[in-house]
Amino acid sequence: MRACVTWTPEIMGASGASGASGARRSILLLVSSMSAGGRSVRLGPRIVRILRGGGWEVAVRLTTPGDDPAAIAGGVVAGSIVAALGGDGYLSAVARGCHESDAIFAPLPGGRGNDLCRALGIGTDPLARARSLARLGLTSDEAGALSSDSLTSRVRPLDGMWVRSREGVRLALGVVSIGLDARANILANESSLTSGPLAYGYGAFAALASHEPTDIVATVDGRERNMSGWIASVSNSGRFGGGITLVDSSDMNDGILEVCHVGPLPMSRALPVLASVVAGRAKTHPAIEVESARVVSFAAPAGTIAMADGDRVASIPFTVDVAPGVVSVLV
Repeated sequence: MRACVTWTPEIMGASGASGASGARRSILLLVSSMSAGGRSVRLGPRIVRILRGGGWEVAVRLTTPGDDPAAIAGGVVAGSIVAALGGDGYLSAVARGCHESDAIFAPLPGGRGNDLCRALGIGTDPLARARSLARLGLTSDEAGALSSDSLTSRVRPLDGMWVRSREGVRLALGVVSIGLDARANILANESSLTSGPLAYGYGAFAALASHEPTDIVATVDGRERNMSGWIASVSNSGRFGGGITLVDSSDMNDGILEVCHVGPLPMSRALPVLASVVAGRAKTHPAIEVESARVVSFAAPAGTIAMADGDRVASIPFTVDVAPGVVSVLV
């Protein structure tokens, strides 16, 4: 059922940029009602006002848990611009829809972690992001010339990961985790903390109390590999946990994934590794192994939950394969 948007007529009205000339571009803004305890809903009216002030024709859709943002974005006309205001899981769902419709994807940070926007260099301030997008609202300036800050110059291909399991096919953009990092993500989601880094830090150390390194069987580019231990992840962006850089070498435009692994260390040695991860110094710790890959399959232990972009994405068995240039992103 389509959600009713309750923002005021003044905000939702069709007023545009005063005194500006040039054709006005159109944008569909999808707003998550769930991300970060309703943060996106509270910010939405200001975002709309900023975009319309730059000349954009803005259509707004406030989505509820019963809506499918991927289906909504997937139903637009090819070449349309679809903006998404929400958390990382919400942004990934909208990106999946933009892939299917061949629309341009414009993410705005509206969640707790905002790791995709961090990785893209957009930052974590949704109002600053809206002001940056507002400059693109008109196709030309008052003299009729194209702006140097044109839309075309800010669109680029973005890689993703197809996660295929018995539960279906999902698009993930950040890091797929099945080890202690996944358990930490689950506990962070269950906490009442509103800061992504604080929530993940709490989740990581709380996870130590119940986590036991398990025997993880994986196949990396056709080669069977034992990924037992503490951390077993597949990275596209290298970012998770509200700004933690797990894999510094990850590039979202190189057609390559990175497998990150920390083996079965004793607790006394695992603690410094975890501290390095939470502090964003993972690349400096010798116990953290990283290798490049294109396809990674996990076969055991069956039923183990995988997390990606802050949400549950699959359970073992599942396969992750790179999706080069899966969507065009407006940065």
